[in-house]
Amino acid sequence: MSRERIVRMLLTTLATMTVALFAVLLLVVLAQQGRILPGTTVVGVDVGRLDPASARRVLGPALAAEGRHPLRVSLPGEQVLLDPRTVGLEIDVPGTVADAFRRGRRPTPTSIAARLLAPARTVEIAPRRDVDEALVAAWVDAVAARLDREGSLGDLRIGREDGSYVVGAIGPHGAVNVDREESVARLRFALLAGERQVALAVAVDLPPVGRAPIERIAGDVAHALREPLRLRHDGRTLSIAPETLVRLFELDTAIDYQGRPIPALTVPVERVRTLLGPDARTTFDRPARDARIITQRVPSTTRTDLGSTSFRPVAADITIEAGASRVTFLPARTATQITELVAQRRRAAIADVDERDPGLPTAAVLEGRPTHLLSTFTTFYAAGGARTVNIRLLADILDDRLIAPGETFSINETSGPRRCEDGFLPAGTIVRGELVDTCGGGVSQIGTTVVNAAFFAGVPLEQWQPHSFFISRYPAGREATLSYPELDVRFTNDTDGYLVLRTSTTPESVTVSIYGAPRWSRVTADHGERRAPTDFGQEERFTTSLRPGARRVIQSGGGGFTITVVRTRTPIDERAEVSRERWTTVYRPQQRIIEVGVQPAPEPEPAPE
Repeated sequence: MSRERIVRMLLTTLATMTVALFAVLLLVVLAQQGRILPGTTVVGVDVGRLDPASARRVLGPALAAEGRHPLRVSLPGEQVLLDPRTVGLEIDVPGTVADAFRRGRRPTPTSIAARLLAPARTVEIAPRRDVDEALVAAWVDAVAARLDREGSLGDLRIGREDGSYVVGAIGPHGAVNVDREESVARLRFALLAGERQVALAVAVDLPPVGRAPIERIAGDVAHALREPLRLRHDGRTLSIAPETLVRLFELDTAIDYQGRPIPALTVPVERVRTLLGPDARTTFDRPARDARIITQRVPSTTRTDLGSTSFRPVAADITIEAGASRVTFLPARTATQITELVAQRRRAAIADVDERDPGLPTAAVLEGRPTHLLSTFTTFYAAGGARTVNIRLLADILDDRLIAPGETFSINETSGPRRCEDGFLPAGTIVRGELVDTCGGGVSQIGTTVVNAAFFAGVPLEQWQPHSFFISRYPAGREATLSYPELDVRFTNDTDGYLVLRTSTTPESVTVSIYGAPRWSRVTADHGERRAPTDFGQEERFTTSLRPGARRVIQSGGGGFTITVVRTRTPIDERAEVSRERWTTVYRPQQRIIEVGVQPAPEPEPAPE
């Protein structure tokens, strides 16, 4: 057979087969006209050979059920079921049917092959799905808000059961952080792909510390809350009930010896100040009270000698009233102390308050306590009048004065200005040799009495000034005047113990006594003879307050003289030397002043108009 014939035969065969294939294809197309290809399924439902309308009716219930199928979402330690409808999942039934209908209908060789082979194979068409991305993001945010947390060292769970506190430990736990953007993308993809399970993008760290520290704290707190905690100080107790104690606690972070953070129980200072402050201050706070030496205000013996005399110390019954320190409640110290007590599982302790010694502690007074009446002296005055009021007022101011070793006592510094507004009255005072009324006048008698008490106590007399003229009710050369601030009476305590100065008055006398530990067995005053006498002069003053020629003495005259007083102090230690001091006083004469009555001057004639 020739080659040309073979070629013609092949071409004829090919043309015949092509015609046959087109004929078959035409028959297939005609057979599938308006229907979905055989072997087409959607969510497992066979929609092959159905027209689109029929397919929609068949797929409607199945796709509706598919839209309600929950999505299992994996979270750290749990799984949750997500109803797709809550995030706006919708399945497009017409669109899904359209996708199924378009199978094998594209003008491509692949589509032609799919048409021809459709009866022999099954193809699953994915439903058209859509979600509301904002709702997906909102759902992820809600989950993240519940899951997100920082790492924790642990916490306490405190409750009540049958009237008692029950304490449990929580944690510790690591940090949890939801990657919102990645989680939204994963969730959206799973919903659109029709997946049944998805895991959110969550980072979970390991706990920063073991469980032992928080369990130990829970045990300490449980022990503390069983009974009240008590703080005591000097016989007083502050009881902190469990109901108050539980409100004081707070967990904080501390650093252990390896530099790692660990949970720590703390008591904030502000909570202590608010919850305990009022009761604690009432319980503990008190002002300082100096120790006090109790002596007799009115001595057992008196001394009034105006001339030479001596005085020996007299043993006295003297008691000590103990002092008290100042106590102040400090919230910061108490907060620390409560924390330590709970950690040590102790229920009682001495309160850590601020305690300050008084200015005069009991121990100091006991060491330098007086044992004897060192001296006492009494001077007299006429009862009644402003002068008496002033003397008694100043005596009360000076009474019970404690004079420490080495301290100098001053009348003016103790009393301050003696003013009428302070209760002193105008009374006679020597001013330039003449008696005139001034506020606080007459208190020089206190100065004289103090000088004599200090004289016979044997203490150094630092300052004293006798009157300018002699006053007969005082011992000559052993008396003093006062005028604030220049003229003062001052003496120094040169003993090793405390001196107590006491004053007392009667309607006609004032007494000053000094108690202490004696250095001298006897103190003697020796008065020399009055010498160098000087006569007084007389001055007449005219006044219209008397009838003409009448006379009135307003100041008696007195002569002047000089006198020396020697103080001899005999020491208790017989081996020590006897001390002798000499004071010489020069008294000026006191002018005699007489008022003489005269006729008042006539009224001047009025000027002519």
